[in-house]
Amino acid sequence: MVKGKQGMVVVAALILLTCHLLFSAQNVHAADSEETQIAAALFMLKNGSEVSNAKIHWAPVGGADEYELYRSENNGPFTLLQNLTGTTADDYDLAIGSTYRYQVKAYEGTSLLTSAVSPEYAPYTLPGNLTTFDNTVQSTLNLPNELKVGDTYYRFNFVQKSSGGFGQMIQQTSTDDITYGNDKVVLSYTDHPDLADSKFEGINILYHAPTNKFVFWAHYENSSDYTLARVSVASATPGEHFTFHKSFRPEGNESRDISIFEDDDDSAYLISTANNNSDTILYKLTSDWLDVASQVSVIYENQHRELPKVIKKDGIYYLFSSQAAGWYPSIPMYSSATSMDGEWSELRTIGNTSTFSAQSGSVMRVKPNTGNHVVMIAYRWMFGWAGTENGTTEERLLPVWFSNGYAFYDYFDQILYNASDDVVIPVQNGRLLSQGKPATAQTTAGTTPAGYANDGSYQTEWIGTGGSWPHWWKVDLGSVQDIHNVQISWWMQKGSEGFYKYKIETSTDNVNWTEALDRTNNTSYGFTSDTLSGTARYVRINMLNATLHNNPNNWYTPRLWEVKVFGAGAE
Repeated sequence: MVKGKQGMVVVAALILLTCHLLFSAQNVHAADSEETQIAAALFMLKNGSEVSNAKIHWAPVGGADEYELYRSENNGPFTLLQNLTGTTADDYDLAIGSTYRYQVKAYEGTSLLTSAVSPEYAPYTLPGNLTTFDNTVQSTLNLPNELKVGDTYYRFNFVQKSSGGFGQMIQQTSTDDITYGNDKVVLSYTDHPDLADSKFEGINILYHAPTNKFVFWAHYENSSDYTLARVSVASATPGEHFTFHKSFRPEGNESRDISIFEDDDDSAYLISTANNNSDTILYKLTSDWLDVASQVSVIYENQHRELPKVIKKDGIYYLFSSQAAGWYPSIPMYSSATSMDGEWSELRTIGNTSTFSAQSGSVMRVKPNTGNHVVMIAYRWMFGWAGTENGTTEERLLPVWFSNGYAFYDYFDQILYNASDDVVIPVQNGRLLSQGKPATAQTTAGTTPAGYANDGSYQTEWIGTGGSWPHWWKVDLGSVQDIHNVQISWWMQKGSEGFYKYKIETSTDNVNWTEALDRTNNTSYGFTSDTLSGTARYVRINMLNATLHNNPNNWYTPRLWEVKVFGAGAE
């Protein structure tokens, strides 16, 4: 991931706010159109034994002020589940042995704008032999190594020089993809003049079967800054030393964040950001993958996207990317196309506005090559976050589901998976209790009611009174419930990010309040997921302050994109 000086410049708060609002108007709602698609992911409730619940998402429709959600069981007639204004809903207690489809209808007033029907889903009993990925702690997704030639697996580690910059690439081998050894230096800074003072980012190593070569592509810079903006390419017969071919600017263009996509027909493409990440350019590689054959298209112009990643699903290509925002969480978006050299769709929103406190990252099948389940591995560059105590890099695993050129994902605290059996099971800590329930706030500015923060849309927000701290927002769950988890999508300002200091308070009568959780030590940007226990009818988010990493004077306005309260009815 490219993180040069351009991503870290501190700009005046007023200019930043104006830019943010312009970006939001042009891009966050860029997906709104008069068409939609709907899809779902089956998930399990925590401590359950059946994968018998569906998290349903659909694309927002321009002009729609209400949606009707329907369900069909075993190809029967569609029956109305609920009316709502958001673009997501949960459906619980589906029957094992039955199949389900969902339909959404979008309305403007009483006028039907469009409708869509989902793929079919079949609930099932929880299988065994699963591994847990925990999004609340530092976790690693363990997937099979795809770099296997004959009976040997290969992996490569990179070592820096003591003075900084690229030192060596070390090859390790294994016969079982478990125990690796036989360390061998296969590329060194002494091998080529371009390697003497260099660094690599966005490294891609693929196996090209027709030539029996490992092919290495990476973003190339000198060791001290980001002024070169080149790609680099090297290759080797498996087990042998790499030949470094060259570093260059493809077709004369800057190249910063890159990825390589291998298509079904053994053709390959370079996707690269240019012009200080403002543009995203697609190139086709030569048949041996060792050079750029031609520039195919400029997919995005002046959109400031980073970390482009393509996956092909059901014959459609999906390009995921993050917003250029330095090291900080940013807005995830994607486009789709029916061919790599064809017309790509407009940028569409996915997930929430901070990639759930991460950046859009690698997208891949859990079972390599043939798997049906796709996951987004979103990166948390926490070592670059100001004001945090965790100087590490972490990952968040987000299962992705698709329908006819549209993609969706959401956040779950835990994901169960088995790569060899192609199993991915999100685990939710209780039922969603708060969506669409009556919400109030200390104050409301303009036309942003408190209900925008629990309407089931990550793209609508409640805004309080400017500079008024502390500030509270609360939801009435309708009856006393057991509370398990509270997820909050916080507002962020690109270029002047802040994290909220807050407390979660609960009440059974709206008079007497209990402090359920003190999060005045929070250092997470954009999104938080808090586990708690207790019973309550009312849940209140008491926002005490916001800490800005580049401005000690808090000019933030208290505001929330979405609050989700999960739990179960009291015994």
